[in-house]
Amino acid sequence: MTSPKVHITKAHDHFFRMAMSDKHVAREFFEAHLPEEIRSVVDLNCLELQSGSYIDDMRQESIADILFKTIIKGQEALLYLIVDHQSRPDKLMPFRVLKYSCNIIDQHLKDTANKSIPLIVPLVVYHGKKPWIFSTNINDLVDAPKELVETYFLKPFKLIDLHRIEDAVIKQNTWAGVVGLTLKHIFAKDMLLHLDDIIHALKIIAQSQAEHFVGMVLTYIADRGKISNHEAFLNLVQSIFSSEKEEEAMAVSKYLTTTEYLYAKGKAEGKAEGKAEGRAQEAIRVALGMLEEGLDEKIITRLTGLTKEQMDPFLKSKVH
Repeated sequence: MTSPKVHITKAHDHFFRMAMSDKHVAREFFEAHLPEEIRSVVDLNCLELQSGSYIDDMRQESIADILFKTIIKGQEALLYLIVDHQSRPDKLMPFRVLKYSCNIIDQHLKDTANKSIPLIVPLVVYHGKKPWIFSTNINDLVDAPKELVETYFLKPFKLIDLHRIEDAVIKQNTWAGVVGLTLKHIFAKDMLLHLDDIIHALKIIAQSQAEHFVGMVLTYIADRGKISNHEAFLNLVQSIFSSEKEEEAMAVSKYLTTTEYLYAKGKAEGKAEGKAEGRAQEAIRVALGMLEEGLDEKIITRLTGLTKEQMDPFLKSKVH
C-alpha cells in the first residue's frame, strides 16, 4: 500500500532541508548553480542558514524553501532556494517566486531597523517527472503587448510630484485639475490664496449636474485646509452655483460653516472623537433645517454626509 502524498512531500522537504543545512553541501551547490557574475563576488565561506519559512501560498505543501544569508562585495545578501515537489511544472512559478521574495523582504524590514532591502537571488530546484516547459521570466505571464511589458512592468514607478508641476499645467484639465490643485495646496498657510483656479473649474463642473463632486471638494478644503477669511470662502462657494440652484448653494454654505468650525475646535482641544461626534450632531441639525425648508432627501444626504439610515427617523417624524 502506497503512502499518502503528503508523507512523500514531507520526506522530500525533510531530505532537502537536512542536506542543505550541511555547509559542505550548500557551498558546492551554490558553486555549481549560481550565475557566474554572482558566484565570482559572493563569499560562500560566510553562508548562514536562516530559520523559518517564507512561503505563503495555498500549495505550500509541495514546496520547500531555504534561505541563506551571505556577503556579496561587503553587502549583506540573501540566497533563496526553492525546491518544487510538484508532479508537473507550474506556469505561474515566476509569480510565486515574486511573492516569496516579497515575503522575505517584508520579514527583513520587520526584523531590522534600516529601510534598505537586501539582494535576493532565488533559485528553483525542480525534480518532477515531467520536463519543465514554461518560462522563468515573469514578463512572459503578462497579457499585454510585449513592448509595453518590457518597458513598464516591474520597472521604477512614475512619480507624480504635484509640487513640481506648475498650476498652469495642472489646471489644463478641469476635473482632474481640481483634484490636483486641491491636493497640491491643501497644506498651504492660507488655502484662500489658491482657490481662484479651483473655484473657476468648480463653476464649470457644477453645470454638469455634479453638485456631489463640488460638495466633496469644498468639504475637503473646509475640513483640512487653513482658511483665513471664512466669509470670503463662503462667498466663493455661493458664486459656484447658478441662481436656480440657490438652495443647494445655501445648503453647502451651511454645511461648510459647521464643518470648518468643528474641525478648528477639534484641533484646538485635541479631541478627534469630540470633533467627529460634534460634526455628526451639527450635520443632523443642519439636515433638520433643510427638511423644514423642503429640500429633497437625496440632496440633504449628499450635502450633509448623513446616511439614509441616519435620516430615516427624521423623515418618519416629519410624515407624522
